[in-house]
Amino acid sequence: MDARERQMLVDTIGAEDAAAVERFLGEGCALCLLVETADQAEQDWPEWARAAAVLQRWLEARGREADTQRKLGYLHCTVDAQKVVPTAIRPSLPQAVARMLKEHGFAES
Repeated sequence: MDARERQMLVDTIGAEDAAAVERFLGEGCALCLLVETADQAEQDWPEWARAAAVLQRWLEARGREADTQRKLGYLHCTVDAQKVVPTAIRPSLPQAVARMLKEHGFAES
């Protein structure tokens, strides 16, 4: 992630979450990947960035790792699972990811 992308991320979601998102994306992976993925799901990219930070911190707290595509897939699955919840009572994506992790964890494969 270049300096401009990092600053945009910090300005949007804060330094702590931005650092977790950088770890989520890994080296050589640009912020545009997260933005494009959120756009494909017709979601707000800062919401996806906050959800990515939740997932990354959860994995790190348990000494676990996953590649970027698996982590993005988890976010997609969470979005899909939330589609049955009425919009008026649907939790934010970071809250939904935290709930999914608590209830279902993160499968190794």
